[in-house]
Parts: sequence; C-alpha cells; structure tokens
Amino acid sequence: MKKIFTLALVALFSVSMMAQHEIGAIVGGLNGASYKYWLSNDLAIQTDLAVGLTAAYSGAYFNGTKIAEGQLDHYDFMLNPNLAYHFQLPANFKLYVGGGVGIGLMGGFGGSSVMGKFGANALVGAAYHFNGVPLVMALDFRPGYGLGFEDSSYPHYSMFDWKLGLAVRYVL
Repeated sequence: MKKIFTLALVALFSVSMMAQHEIGAIVGGLNGASYKYWLSNDLAIQTDLAVGLTAAYSGAYFNGTKIAEGQLDHYDFMLNPNLAYHFQLPANFKLYVGGGVGIGLMGGFGGSSVMGKFGANALVGAAYHFNGVPLVMALDFRPGYGLGFEDSSYPHYSMFDWKLGLAVRYVL
C-alpha cells in the first residue's frame, strides 16, 4: 500500500510539473483575480475570483403568491470556475468555448441584506499568446442565469447574468 501511495504521489507531482498555469487579473463585468490551469493542449479550467455588478429582477413566488417585483442593481463577490475547450488559430490566437458555475455573495445598494448567489454560465472568448513573453491577453463573454437566496426556503431574485471581461495573465 505504501508503494502504491508513493507511486501515485510521484505521478501526481510529475503531471503538476508539466502542466501550464496562468495567473493574472480580469477587468470589466468581473474585476479581480484570474487563474487558468491547462489539463491538456486544448482543455483548461479557468477560475476567476472577482467583484462585479448584477442587475437582479425580483419577481419571486412563494406557494403561488408573488412576494416581490422589480429590478435592483446588486454588487456580487463570486467564484466563477469554467471548463473551456480551445481551438488553435494562426498567429498565436486561440478561440475557446465552455461553461461553468458562479457561486458567491450578492448585496444591494442602500443597506439591503447580503444573500447567497448561485448560477450557471456559458463561456465564449479569444486569447492571444505573446511571442517571447510569458503573457496572455484574453477577452471573454459569459452569458448566464442565476438565483439569489436570502435564506434556504426559496429563491428571492432571478437574474440574467451577462459578464464581459478582459484578462491579462502571466504564464508560469
């Protein structure tokens, strides 16, 4: 058992050493840290930890009774992991498509309560890898849908969560 554990640990360390990591920042609809981990030459996990602005449309129903209605602007603090497949183009460009989830906290302006947020999104973007410099610049669009929860009994807000972001990441 000890030999199997040691062999698995060595294999995991070897794969980690061969993997390409990118770390940097994203600005736009999301503002914060951006990280990309390459699983293969074409497949990557992109994760952003950021603050953004969301337009939430209340209109929640509870037991058939409408309890709220209207549009409210909220700030959100979220973790947004995405799985993306990349297509290589000429001149160091890559296009990518994928999807992921967004989880975090959302709060309104003017002293409203902070609530949990959960949603799903698509991911479409383009990236440019600079020659001779370990730097990547990417522009992506994330259309999605989310729910805001004040407590666990019912969704309080639903929202179409559209994000556009420009990321600059350093290749490790």
